[in-house]
Amino acid sequence: MIDYVSFSEQLKRAKRVLIVSHYSPDGDAIGSTIALGLAIERRGKEVVLYNRDGVPTQVAHLPECGRIEQSLDPKSSFDMTIMVDCAQPKRVSDEFDALAGKGVLAIIDHHILEQTPAEVTLIDDGAASTGEVVLRFMDHEGMELDTPIAECIYTTLVVDTGFFRYSNTNERVLALASRLVAAGASPWATARQMEESYTPARMKLLGLALESIAFEYDGQYSHMTVTQQMLTQAGAKMDETDEFATYPRAVAGVEVSALFREMDDGGVKVSLRSKDRVDVAMIAKQFEGGGHARAAGCRMKGTVAQMQQAIRTAVEKALTGKSKIQSSNVETHSKSK
Repeated sequence: MIDYVSFSEQLKRAKRVLIVSHYSPDGDAIGSTIALGLAIERRGKEVVLYNRDGVPTQVAHLPECGRIEQSLDPKSSFDMTIMVDCAQPKRVSDEFDALAGKGVLAIIDHHILEQTPAEVTLIDDGAASTGEVVLRFMDHEGMELDTPIAECIYTTLVVDTGFFRYSNTNERVLALASRLVAAGASPWATARQMEESYTPARMKLLGLALESIAFEYDGQYSHMTVTQQMLTQAGAKMDETDEFATYPRAVAGVEVSALFREMDDGGVKVSLRSKDRVDVAMIAKQFEGGGHARAAGCRMKGTVAQMQQAIRTAVEKALTGKSKIQSSNVETHSKSK
């Protein structure tokens, strides 16, 4: 699924390129979008960057992030459209899905795909982040790795490896991080912006969410909830909750954890995590979601209580061996999580 030659040929023909990623973006989605956009633009292409939900607070420090547009002219026409960290147009937005002038549709990703409408793909499920795949393509094309691009790709790595804590951290990933730092990325500046610049409202919201934490199945399953009422009470935004999913899993004895977020559109976003045995991507898949073995998610319509019951049933089956449990060495925050 990695076809550098075809991808390169299509890009060479294109004059106007659209780069998009999934709604509710994380640092991998945004960092990959900007890095690829800058690299391609320096080849003389006209580039438009798009994300329906814009840039989350956590990565608002990234260079050129203000260029990401949140709407598309339905009459727009492009020679090539590249979806990064995303494989389905509907996961970008309905507006994008309906766009007639996409041109050649391509994908750069690190998630295993069952199917995609893309004509050209660069997909490597062994990569730690989509940003890593972007850099491999840049290397193939002889594109320059400068400081702004290095900062963006470094951010994709720290987001999807949990600042090099998760099991997808290996010698290759650390060597790549070293290369990015040599090119100008700053570990301290990135950590300060992403881990030590939280708003007081975010900390108040975390306190409210932690009060909701619950444990089931002899402490093997833990879940936490963020409601719209909590957001109002804390004066916080939902995009400040992206890392909340790690807290329930951090408890000793917990194998599977879930974060339930009540969205303002009436749906519930579920972020699933596991430690060693359970493949949470298999659980998410039951609800039209996906991701990785240790980090996955889905988005469903209904009340929080309904979603909690549905996930509880699926988790019970996974923990008791009544559904397929897989082990994997890959752990990362997926695009839909």
